[in-house]
Amino acid sequence: MVETGRPARLSVTFVVRDEEDRLGEALSAVSFADEVVVVVDAASRDRSEAIAREAGARVLVREFAGFGPQKNAAAEAATGPWILSIDADEVVPEELAREIRSLLASPAAGPDGDAPAAFRVPIRLVFLGRVLRFGRDTLVRPPRLYRKDRARFSDAPVHERLVVDGPVGTLRSPLLHRSYRDVTHYLEKLDSYTSLSAEAKARAGRRTKVPLLPLRVSWDFVDRAFLRLGFLDGLPGLVWAALSATSTLVKYLKLEERRLTGRGGGGEGPEGAT
Repeated sequence: MVETGRPARLSVTFVVRDEEDRLGEALSAVSFADEVVVVVDAASRDRSEAIAREAGARVLVREFAGFGPQKNAAAEAATGPWILSIDADEVVPEELAREIRSLLASPAAGPDGDAPAAFRVPIRLVFLGRVLRFGRDTLVRPPRLYRKDRARFSDAPVHERLVVDGPVGTLRSPLLHRSYRDVTHYLEKLDSYTSLSAEAKARAGRRTKVPLLPLRVSWDFVDRAFLRLGFLDGLPGLVWAALSATSTLVKYLKLEERRLTGRGGGGEGPEGAT
């Protein structure tokens, strides 16, 4: 990390749990930053906290309260006016690091109210060892680089979003997302994320239109694998399409399970709503 005698220009924040095998590489890739803040889930059982401390990061150990609140806690602990929020399974390539430093040295990063309050960062999915270039959800552009005083994450427990007060620009260079170590890891995360998603939909009063669920899941696979050309990424692209469709199935089955067992939320929402 860059040593300075003034408040950090750029703070990189991480939210982690049991990421000892990937956190070191992610931290090394952000050595261009002035400061790194790592919020470690108190339930973490590996050396994530120790690895972050050894790398010189500021570390907070915190009970998990949802992804949005965890990321906001990291931002509140940061001292830089600009924050780059990334995860331990993401790596900042050198090209992206150069683009960010150049941007923050330009007038576009100034305090002027007309200047961008945040920037979208292209994120490319790496799956089964391959950078996926086709299919759906293999390239996303969420705002990840933002001014601390003009943006914050929503409090959603999952699928949190950055709420920005002002214009949003877009960077060119991509961040690499190694979200899943292997298929087993995907299935482990699928169980957690689909439960959180089903819970959120239940609270919103949404329901599963059961008779149409097989059609919905089949269409999800066809759209990802063929209409969006996922097959051009070879086996990784087809496996990604199949597992993503499975996630849709499990999410809505869990939502229906909540209704049948009386654990659903109040209110009536549109059936089959996403």
